[in-house]
Amino acid sequence: MANPDFQKKEHRLSTHLSNAREIPFDRNDRWVIFSDLHMGNGSRRDDFVENSGMLHTVLSEYYHPKDFRLVLNGDVEELHKFTWRQIRSSWAETYEIFDAFSDKGRLIKTVGNHDSRLIMDLKDHYPYTMDTVIGITGLDFPILIYHGHQVSAFYEKFNDISRIGIRYFATPLGIMNFSVAHDSRKRHHLEHRIYNYSRQERIVSIIGHTHRPLFESLTKADTLRFRIEYLLNRYRNASENDRVEIRTEIDGLREDLISWRARKRRPDLQSGIYAEDDVPIPCVFNSGTVIGKRGMTCIEIKRGKIRLVHWFDDRIGDEYFDRENKDIKTLRGGHIHRLELRRAPLDYVMDSLRLLT
Repeated sequence: MANPDFQKKEHRLSTHLSNAREIPFDRNDRWVIFSDLHMGNGSRRDDFVENSGMLHTVLSEYYHPKDFRLVLNGDVEELHKFTWRQIRSSWAETYEIFDAFSDKGRLIKTVGNHDSRLIMDLKDHYPYTMDTVIGITGLDFPILIYHGHQVSAFYEKFNDISRIGIRYFATPLGIMNFSVAHDSRKRHHLEHRIYNYSRQERIVSIIGHTHRPLFESLTKADTLRFRIEYLLNRYRNASENDRVEIRTEIDGLREDLISWRARKRRPDLQSGIYAEDDVPIPCVFNSGTVIGKRGMTCIEIKRGKIRLVHWFDDRIGDEYFDRENKDIKTLRGGHIHRLELRRAPLDYVMDSLRLLT
């Protein structure tokens, strides 16, 4: 029986998810989910500026020609810092690209805590595609796409106060917008609550908000550790040739893990969002952010599989990527690259929910 205190604490999320806009799942459909663009006024205070050109190219030359459905999962506009008029006039080209998806009926736009006033003020250019939660139905268990701030009482009660403080006090003084994306403890706590709720309700949550990519509820460090454990279990019964390959792969994984830990010094960034004594359930995925320092990440769903994808350009340093990696695909022009970080069949995700919850 569910803990009544837990149910009460998560009632806020239940209310939002019960009003989800339902879209039937079709294995022939292609979805791409981006979140946290934080589009501003085009100035140096606009976080979207750095990766805007890359996003334009990726949407125009890759996802639109391949008939992907584009989901912009919240915090698309940075209305805490800038006005709607400033954003619309500064990023006309971006909205033209969104229009191209919308004209084909392939755009869905949800709202986050930084652009929630679009619903209240009815200013959005896409009133018929702007929602709070998207539900993909027709699978064994539903996939729900939402920004992720809904789990927090703070954003429900004090979001407007926060917006006023940032726009009229912090921004003019050059003070950083200190959100959950910059507070590792807050984002870990938020992800943990969404994980517990998704596991209890047997749903798959695809979120943004924290700017931290997650795949199957696991961080990169978790993924590396589980792969090492899997190879260690295979090693004893493997042939001599296979043992050589296993040792080589383990050495590479250990180097990746050491490097990751060196960059993420705080323990809460190195761990997943499940209890230590629990079997991890692949019920939370996070698309990350478009405004990453080393590129942008997204979630793709196509051909019955879900993928975490990293897009980057030639500005990224060689210390972060092996340029000889055969999994890196380069767009025409040679400057923008796609790397599939993780992939899993949706059937595996559904079976995990069925057997492990």
